[in-house]
Amino acid sequence: MQENRFHLAGYLAARPTLRSLPSGMAVANVRLGQTYRLSRNGLPAEHTNWFSLVFYGDLATLAMELDKGINVYVEGSFDQRPMTDQQGRKRYSYEVTVQKFFRIGRASDEEARTPTEHPSGREALNDETDSSDQTVASVPWAI
Repeated sequence: MQENRFHLAGYLAARPTLRSLPSGMAVANVRLGQTYRLSRNGLPAEHTNWFSLVFYGDLATLAMELDKGINVYVEGSFDQRPMTDQQGRKRYSYEVTVQKFFRIGRASDEEARTPTEHPSGREALNDETDSSDQTVASVPWAI
């Protein structure tokens, strides 16, 4: 069995940006930073990893409620997408396609006591409509 599941927690670097695909599906993009402390040669240091997050469909609309600096927990799949740079060289973009996310609040925040889950677009649509348009095939670069 093979599984591509990615879990992250960190802070958003900016407000998500929203756009639409030619099919009309909403897409939101944002970067997430994850900072950790380490020690180098006995001196304390910090390192930050940056991750590109992509939200599709209903999740993209929900992601627009997030703001810069918000702490979130994300579940999704790690994807590699080929692209060509300005010099014509083949490069790869790495991103996390979000399937679920939770806003993580501070202990004093009211929302932290009752975390809000934002399920994948497929799960959200199962409650209301047919989810056939929210399949992996509907992701523009999926084969």
